[in-house]
Amino acid sequence: MKRISLSIVFVFCFLFGVAQINKSENLLEVDSLLAKEVFEFPIHFAPEVNYKGFEEAYFPKEWSNQDSIEYWSYAFAWSIEGNIEVNESTLEHDLQLYFDGLMTVVNKDQNFKVPESTTLFLKDGENSFKGKIRLYNAFHTKDMMTLNVSANSYKCLEKDKTLLLFRFSPSDFDSDIWETLEAIKFKANACEIDINED
Repeated sequence: MKRISLSIVFVFCFLFGVAQINKSENLLEVDSLLAKEVFEFPIHFAPEVNYKGFEEAYFPKEWSNQDSIEYWSYAFAWSIEGNIEVNESTLEHDLQLYFDGLMTVVNKDQNFKVPESTTLFLKDGENSFKGKIRLYNAFHTKDMMTLNVSANSYKCLEKDKTLLLFRFSPSDFDSDIWETLEAIKFKANACEIDINED
């Protein structure tokens, strides 16, 4: 199973290799997460998510193990140039495009059209949202699955940036895995961090 987990990480590295960038400092405070990926917008598999900036994603070791509580439980952050309006509609729109694009690229059956994702978000606080995403799992089961998702937005007014933090898991919000996910937060200096393109 460890070999399978590592192979999934390599798949992500391959998918994001075109847009992957070097960045010396993390946006997020993380603990015991194995794999980190950083890549630049617009993302090659979802160019319709039309932002400038970068994504920083983290995957736990058992992300691909269907018997683990860590299965499909991960987080990513977006650092976006400009003061972006963040609401339920923008989150639903952006994540539908993101996951539809990702699963279409991962799908290797040329005779199969990946079903569209469906997304729903509700406001959970001044800058926080919770929701669900129904998507096709092209990585593992080749079937539909539902992810619970939380999203938090932050404005970097002096730097003219918008930060978004997404946490995902098929487990319910009261599951233990969400304690791990909620511990992932933006660093205090996240607004100051930019990408370093070599």
